[in-house]
Amino acid sequence: MFNLPASTIVNRRIPKELIYEKFSEELSGKRKHAFDTEISKITITNEISELSVDAKAGESISAIFVLLVELNTRNFSNANIELLTKLLGQKILIVLNYKDGYRLAIYEYKLLLGKWKKEDEIALNIQGTDLELVWENLVKQVIKVEIEEGNSLQEQLAIEANKNKLRKLIEKTERQARKGTQAKKSFELYKKIQEYKEELESM
Repeated sequence: MFNLPASTIVNRRIPKELIYEKFSEELSGKRKHAFDTEISKITITNEISELSVDAKAGESISAIFVLLVELNTRNFSNANIELLTKLLGQKILIVLNYKDGYRLAIYEYKLLLGKWKKEDEIALNIQGTDLELVWENLVKQVIKVEIEEGNSLQEQLAIEANKNKLRKLIEKTERQARKGTQAKKSFELYKKIQEYKEELESM
């Protein structure tokens, strides 16, 4: 799947009962019902480790698992997917599948989601001499982020999050300015927009 090496394939299904048992506190009542309604089947499809690829274990990463999560609906709860990233005690790349659509999800600093695509539109490359670098490159492939010189992955993700926040503020303020009827108010809003844009450019 997605051009991952055959040596990484495991295809081991995880019964939902095991997940309910492991996360009994988190998945109870309505939350458990929502999880069961949204998620149809969970399978570990690949295990990326020094036994299956040409990369050494890292300081904090000894394996990276690929988890195929087959959905009953395209509208899923981020909280349920985030919970699955804690399932195996190691790094997990989640592949969300609904009908013929696939969406990659990965947890680093927060839950990061790629775009919905067809299976043949996704190709994952295992790059790096150790699993720390392999993981970093997988994160970059999921969300298409370039790490600027001098930044760590976490620092770059924090910068990207701030950029997105500023873009949303600019859009919101521009809408307010267009609706404004008072010249003074509109001027203040356009001034704010300029400040936001300058801050965005400086990042």
